[in-house]
Amino acid sequence: MSENTVGQVLSVQSRKGTKREYETVIILRPNVNKNGILELVHKMQAVFENFGARLLKIENWGSRTLAFPIRRSNTGIYLYWRYLGGSDIVAEFERNLNINESVLRFYSVKVEDDVDPNARPSEITEDLLQAVAEPPPEPEPPPEPEHEERDRDRFSSDDDDDEGVS
Repeated sequence: MSENTVGQVLSVQSRKGTKREYETVIILRPNVNKNGILELVHKMQAVFENFGARLLKIENWGSRTLAFPIRRSNTGIYLYWRYLGGSDIVAEFERNLNINESVLRFYSVKVEDDVDPNARPSEITEDLLQAVAEPPPEPEPPPEPEHEERDRDRFSSDDDDDEGVS
């Protein structure tokens, strides 16, 4: 790609001077610490700057149990990203996620076409980045169903009939 087209939306139907809005959800390994998350965020911010994209929002959704194990991990730390960029930013963003050992999975979605970049302010501050990097709380164990005790009582009977046994 030539130097003058980096960070632009390369589509015939899109308006000039606009960007696309994307969302990406990343699942990180459960043992990633605060420094690992901050390192990932700063590396991705550098990718955004190189491609003329802008990070709008980032959230740490915490540690969650996965529906099935991914690379032998039963839990993962979910990070939500929302950003503006050209049509080439998603490919570069995902390429960098692929080579990062702490990333288990990711999924990117185009939210909107033809977004005026000046109309969408960024919510990113250094305090927000520190809060995102905090280790998430441990997931709460699911509550035990109350009807289990009632079912045990119903199926166990104290007046077993032992008269016919010799």
